[in-house]
Amino acid sequence: MTPTDWFRNSDWSSDIQERFLAKLARSRTQRDQYLVIQALTLSRSHPQAALQLVDLYFATQKGQFEDVRALSARAAAYQSIRNNALAVAAMKEILAIERQRPQQKTTTYVEYPYFVASIGMDSEFSSAFSVLEERAGDLKFPVDEFKWHAAYSIISYALRDIEAARTHAGMALDAAKIKKSGFRFHQSLGLVGKEHQATVSTLRQIYA
Repeated sequence: MTPTDWFRNSDWSSDIQERFLAKLARSRTQRDQYLVIQALTLSRSHPQAALQLVDLYFATQKGQFEDVRALSARAAAYQSIRNNALAVAAMKEILAIERQRPQQKTTTYVEYPYFVASIGMDSEFSSAFSVLEERAGDLKFPVDEFKWHAAYSIISYALRDIEAARTHAGMALDAAKIKKSGFRFHQSLGLVGKEHQATVSTLRQIYA
């Protein structure tokens, strides 16, 4: 085990938790960071453990710098256990923080509407549209453009705005075809992966 492995456990048990908390108790300046990194690492594979760690972070935090990442872990964990309402609530908390602290921007501005569109949460459609419009200038990678236009298309289609749905479906599909990110030393960074194939199929049906 390397010196940093203790707060990046991919597995979790009572013994691992005990060792982690013991080391955490001896940490001083970076305690919040270690706690949040461990929560993020477990958010998909051990969501309940991740949620407990996030709760511990907010109960004992020394500052607010890790709030966004802690909420990201919470959102991912709730998505993993399909508690969509609480996942959305966590993402909206992130967006609220980003408005107050622009230097801490994440990709939640596309993840939130994309998630809402993917699960058909119509109670969030209006809010999702507002976020898409508000942060349209923040698009950086092809996958961001894909999610932005995909969310716009799917929500528009659900609201029977077929023209807008087809337009944005086409733009999302174009983004999915991009094979180089445009970043000189990171040409494969931020591309649309196979995990979005189901959305691509939906967009093709809308665009047809």
